[in-house]
Amino acid sequence: MRIYFLCRFCFSPCVANQQKDQVQCPSCHRAQALRFTEAHRKKNMVDRCAVCQQSDLYVRDEPRKLLGILYLLLGLAGAYFTYGLTLIPGVFGLYWYWWLYPKLTVCYHCYAKYRNSRVNANHREYDLNVMQRFEQAIRNDRTSRDFPS
Repeated sequence: MRIYFLCRFCFSPCVANQQKDQVQCPSCHRAQALRFTEAHRKKNMVDRCAVCQQSDLYVRDEPRKLLGILYLLLGLAGAYFTYGLTLIPGVFGLYWYWWLYPKLTVCYHCYAKYRNSRVNANHREYDLNVMQRFEQAIRNDRTSRDFPS
C-alpha cells in the first residue's frame, strides 16, 4: 500500500507506505506521524485514514486506466499499416493500465490517496451528498466562532 497525501505544514506532496510510522516531508523536512490500524498492516485494507484518522472514505477508478484505452486505440489505429503488430503493445498497455491498477481509496477529509490496497466493501463511490454534509458542517463551525475582523 502506498499513501499519497499533502504535508500538514507546507502542503507539498508526500508519499508513505505502511512500514514506517513517521514520514519526513521532502520539502519542509518536518516529521509527520501516521497511525495505522490492524487492517492496514495485516489485511492491506483501508478502514480508517492513517493521516487524519477519519473513517469517511470513498473509492474511485485510477485515472491511469485511461492510458490503457489510449494504448489500445493507438494499437488499433496502427494495425492496418503494421499488419496487426501494433495490437500486441496495445493489448499489453490495456492489460497493464486497466487490470493491474486497481481502484483507488480516497479520504473525504484530507484527500489522502491509497494505492495498491484491497478495496473495503464498506466504501462506496464518491457521493456528493456526503461531501455537501461535510462542507455544511465546516461552514457551521466557521460561523459559530467569533473571528476577529
